[in-house]
Amino acid sequence: MCRDLLPGQQLRQEDIAQRIGISRGPIREALQILGVDGVVKYERNRGYFVTQFSSDEMSQLYLARDLLETAVLVKLTVPADDDLARLVEANDAIRNAGTDVDVMMRYNDRFHAGILELSPQRLLVAEILRIWRMSVAYRALSLSVLADAATLAEDHDEMLDALRAGDGAQLADLWRAHRQVSLNRLLPILR
Repeated sequence: MCRDLLPGQQLRQEDIAQRIGISRGPIREALQILGVDGVVKYERNRGYFVTQFSSDEMSQLYLARDLLETAVLVKLTVPADDDLARLVEANDAIRNAGTDVDVMMRYNDRFHAGILELSPQRLLVAEILRIWRMSVAYRALSLSVLADAATLAEDHDEMLDALRAGDGAQLADLWRAHRQVSLNRLLPILR
């Protein structure tokens, strides 16, 4: 579903309501909420559109993520075994996704959010997740150019090792490199 909508694409309430089989009222409310989060933009007399970012704006989003994510990750301690097991399970699902971008996105989000949610810094984590929602179409686009999900899972394996060791600084460095690769895939295709 995440690849069905492209940056700049118009969202017609009637089409969405028909597609998922509900009335337009809940669709309108959902679009308003997504507008507050910056996922969609409303244009008077035209309707809602998937937010489209320039390369400069995307760089700003990734800079904000870097600052916030680093502040959260460096303070993480070794998680409980069941938390680690959920992260490993999500990463295994990524590894087995092949070229299925929807599966990669779902479990990549679960993996990263799972790590972030280990933090007691709830306000920072909420802001990181808001930025993630803003860039969902772009993150899907970045993953869609991967030959398969193995590279993604290998990066995550290293992050898991740092997390198991309680090395938040190493985790933040690995996360930064991982994020930069994604941004490097996006920048050439943005205006």
